[in-house]
Formats: sequence, C-alpha cells, structure tokens
Amino acid sequence: MAEALAFSPSAVSQQLAVLEHEAGLPLLARTGRRVRLTPAGQNLVRHAEAVLERLEQADAELAEARRGLTGVLHIGSFPTAKRAIVPAALTVLSRRHPGLEPRVRETDPAAVAHALRAGDLDAALVHEHDFVPATREPGLETQPLFGEAV
Repeated sequence: MAEALAFSPSAVSQQLAVLEHEAGLPLLARTGRRVRLTPAGQNLVRHAEAVLERLEQADAELAEARRGLTGVLHIGSFPTAKRAIVPAALTVLSRRHPGLEPRVRETDPAAVAHALRAGDLDAALVHEHDFVPATREPGLETQPLFGEAV
C-alpha cells in the first residue's frame, strides 16, 4: 500500500495509528507482518468510499460551475412576451450560457414578486402601463427592456 501511494511504510503506519487513536478503537488486527481490517475498520472503509465519491461529485460540479452558468433557470413571463420576446431571448441565452436549462412558464405579473422570493422563479418578464404603474418591490430589481407608446 505504501508503494502505491508513494509513502514510506513508516509514514503509512503513523497515519494508521493516528486514525485508530481518533476512532478510539482498533481498525486493524495485526498478525505477524500482516494486518486485516477489524469490523470497525471495514465500516470506516465503507464510509470513506462514500465520502470520497461525494467529494468527486462536488469537484465535478465545481469544475462545471467554473466553465460558466449552469443549471435550471426558472423564468416567469406574461403571455404576450412568451410568444414575442422569449424565443429570441432564449436563443441568445443558449449561445452565451449553454450550461443553463431555461424553463419558461406563464406567470401572473401580480404573483411574480412572491414567486421570486419563494425561489419558484429566478427571473421574470413583467409589464406596466403608464396609467397603472407597477409597485416597486423592496429587495427586487427591475430592468426596463423597452418601452412602447400606447
């Protein structure tokens, strides 16, 4: 084992002794120059394999995140925008951030603030009229996309 890890046998023995001390019970049963895992040692190995697998998963997710935005993006939209604006915006979005998976759903503009705060939406397209201005919601940011004279 020491050779495979490029450690000296002494270094491996020292690490195993520290591990046994931290565990508070023997993890190896020694017979002459051979060792075998105790039931506690076998149990620890099983958990170590699961932990190492989760660390590999986390590392892969971090590597993916370093490549750009990834994951599901929940977008709310009013019906007209869903037909007229969203398709072209999704084309641009997929070119710029291919790791995103946009999910667009029709959302009542009056329910957008609650859906954003609840985490049901990540972004939303809303509209307002000159004669009925939208109420500004604390903690939410709006960005005008365009205006149209009516």
